[in-house]
Amino acid sequence: MSRIEKRLEKICNPNFKQEIPREDLESLLNHYFPGTWSFGDTRGSHNYRIWHEKFKQYPEDYGVEGLLMIPTSGGKKIKFFYLRKLCKAIELIKE
Repeated sequence: MSRIEKRLEKICNPNFKQEIPREDLESLLNHYFPGTWSFGDTRGSHNYRIWHEKFKQYPEDYGVEGLLMIPTSGGKKIKFFYLRKLCKAIELIKE
C-alpha cells in the first residue's frame, strides 16, 4: 500500500475528525485527480475546485458541471467534513 493510499485510508476513517494541511490535500488531488483540479481560480478565493466526468452523473451532489468544491479554513487547513466528500468522490471514480 502506497503512502497516498495510507493517507486516504486514514482520513476516510469515520473516527478521523482532524483538519489536514493543504499540502496533504494537494498530494491526494494530484494522485487521484491529476490535472482536473484548481485552487483559488478567482481573486480572494480559498476553494479547491475538482472536476471529473463521472461527477456529472450525480448532479444532486456535484451540480450539472460535475464539480466538487472544497473550501479551506483560514486558507491553510481543510476541515474533516469536507474530507468526507472527497472520500466519497474518490470511491466514485474508482468504480
